[in-house]
Amino acid sequence: MFFMKFKSATLLASVLLAASTSQAVTTSFNSGSLGILADGANDDAVTLDQAGPLADPNDRAAGYGVTPQNTFNNEANTVVPYTAALNPSSSSPFSIEFWAKPVSTDNDDSPVFNRVSAGARSGWVFFQRAESVGWNFRMYNGVGSDMSTNITGGTYTLGAWSHVVAVWDGTTAKLFVDGVDANASADPGVSGTYNASTSATFSVGGYDNGKSSFNGLVDETAFYGTALTPAQILSHHAAASNPTPGFYSSLIQNDGALLYLRNAQVPEPASAVFVLMGGLAVVFRRRR
Repeated sequence: MFFMKFKSATLLASVLLAASTSQAVTTSFNSGSLGILADGANDDAVTLDQAGPLADPNDRAAGYGVTPQNTFNNEANTVVPYTAALNPSSSSPFSIEFWAKPVSTDNDDSPVFNRVSAGARSGWVFFQRAESVGWNFRMYNGVGSDMSTNITGGTYTLGAWSHVVAVWDGTTAKLFVDGVDANASADPGVSGTYNASTSATFSVGGYDNGKSSFNGLVDETAFYGTALTPAQILSHHAAASNPTPGFYSSLIQNDGALLYLRNAQVPEPASAVFVLMGGLAVVFRRRR
């Protein structure tokens, strides 16, 4: 009888652990106010076990296109289903924020994407250009592939974290890098009114189809239905150095993030088994 109980407990622990691990790998849970409506589905190649930019010891970043062994998968991404709140009307303000640690560049990597590419383009997209050029934010005007906004700035270093924020106030877009206004250069050849998307899927690590993949780590991706102020952006950047668990995440949530993809620390498999077995042991003792 004892052997049967032990065998059952072990089997149950294995099943629960497998389910827990699978869920942790395949889903980036939304901690923003939209809740499960904005959970992100991860491609199998996405990793969630690498150190993030925060001093919070529980912080983990999502790896795209690169594993700890530096093997590449060019179509790894996290996709959030279309949600109207993440695609406000053209005149409505919004902000997008993320931390990125690129490990390579081909001048066409997209860390965060929310664009309809077929036909008349709508929505927006970020690109990681060369180190000396910086981050590029584009918005589209609904005429073929034409843009209404195309701004670039904020240099970065491969292998180092950058904090990137784009703010749309309903009329003008600005780019902030590492807490300050990047004084981004604007493409004088673009024109027209921003064409907000009515069907785009929000994607991290590349396009929604996996193309223009980003090679590196992305963390703390957030979307707000407001234009963050320079003071708020600077406070978010500074908060990353606070080691208090939950300090940074509380700030992001209090500032009204609708989408906030965090990558919680995944327990070591052995620890998870011991916890499950301990709980099962209590149950069996009670049933004697």
